[in-house]
Amino acid sequence: MNWDSITHLLEDFTPLSIVIRLVLATVCGGVIGLEREYKRHSAGFRTFTLVCLGAALTTIVNIYIFNVTGSADVGRIPAGVVSGVGFLGVGSIIVTRRNTIKGITTAAGLWATACLGIAFGSGMIWASFLAFVLIMIVIGVLSKISWYVASHNRIIHLYIEYRNRSDLELLHKWLDESGYILVSMEKHIEGKSKESEFSATLEIDLGASRKHVDVMAEIVKQEWIEYVEEL
Repeated sequence: MNWDSITHLLEDFTPLSIVIRLVLATVCGGVIGLEREYKRHSAGFRTFTLVCLGAALTTIVNIYIFNVTGSADVGRIPAGVVSGVGFLGVGSIIVTRRNTIKGITTAAGLWATACLGIAFGSGMIWASFLAFVLIMIVIGVLSKISWYVASHNRIIHLYIEYRNRSDLELLHKWLDESGYILVSMEKHIEGKSKESEFSATLEIDLGASRKHVDVMAEIVKQEWIEYVEEL
């Protein structure tokens, strides 16, 4: 059996090709979900598997209806899937009390996985495999590049906790001595620890590309700091 015959087998709308499409959508969606599960994100293995499988199934159903009636809009149900998964993705986006946003990559991954399921369901097997590989590269390999760039950026966002209002003067003094520029600061009258009465979120310009871990090591040495976290 050559490649052309395999392609025709997968693209023909037969019971065997339908089974293959659903199985491939399930496997590829599950692999993407495993990566999210490993990183302990809100939407993981089962969620991604079901999204990809469901998208593939609805696309197959849409094609079946068109083949039976000859009048169905073959793009109507897949369009509904894309919109519906958008709402599902919103549920995985979390805004923390420190005004940081988490879950955007997971939401985008869910949407892309739904599109992948639609491609599998429509019979575009090779395009689907290519999209699957690219999705894995984006959420796997490129995430490391993104982390490296973010951790060496000249701009750093910090959440700090301190005891007294006067400690802010020490903060400004430390920034001046270190050659850093305070871009913005948002103060809060609360803290995670019992010792801290005040907290603030800071955006600091380091003046040049620096390892954020080194900057964190510098600030934790300051006696007026009760708690610090990079956002």
